[in-house]
Amino acid sequence: MTQGIVRRTVTAAGVMGVLLLGVAVTPAAADSDTDVSDADWYAMADDATAEVEATDWAAVSAEDGCRLVDVEIDEVVDAGANAAMGAPADLAVPVVEREEVCGGLTSDRVSSAESRTAGSLDAMVSRGSDCSWTSGPGYLCVSRSGSYVTTSFRYDGSSTIKAFLKLYRISTSASGCPTGSTLATSSTNSYGDGTRRSLTVYAPSYGGYSSHVWRYVGFGVYNNWGSACGVL
Repeated sequence: MTQGIVRRTVTAAGVMGVLLLGVAVTPAAADSDTDVSDADWYAMADDATAEVEATDWAAVSAEDGCRLVDVEIDEVVDAGANAAMGAPADLAVPVVEREEVCGGLTSDRVSSAESRTAGSLDAMVSRGSDCSWTSGPGYLCVSRSGSYVTTSFRYDGSSTIKAFLKLYRISTSASGCPTGSTLATSSTNSYGDGTRRSLTVYAPSYGGYSSHVWRYVGFGVYNNWGSACGVL
């Protein structure tokens, strides 16, 4: 397994989250209606960092029929996101971005993407997860596991592209999959045929969420390649 680089530096960025895709790990998440002390927040972040560093990411990827290529763990401070959660402004949380090479799409995910219809958000997606084909040859999913919302994009084209993922909070009564308040943005990375990359953000409150793929087309310009959304 390629475990990647665990970077212990603390940086400021517009991304915060813990990648727990396929792992039953929910460290003492805060409830939006409950006061949580600063000490509890710091302890939760420490526990989350320990969990992701101890996770067998190759085994997690294998559960989805994928081979782990790399996983990078960092600690990030996002004062804005901390304020939105009621956490200390200087809280540092682990961020994990994972790269995999995957085999064929599962029939249930293909069915989920093909069944999407126009209309209100609640009519369009099932509670808990959503998957959608993108405008280019790819497949985008958004889902919740415990207190974390995850998005993953799998590319199935013959040429190599560059793209990034962005997670948004949206209204539960929104029509379609609009953008909204940014929750997390991944790095801009290269994608080859069968490449899948994932991003997860700590989002303890249930509501509407959308994910968008932004493909680089040159000269600092990105095109929106597709979206997935759900009430999670």
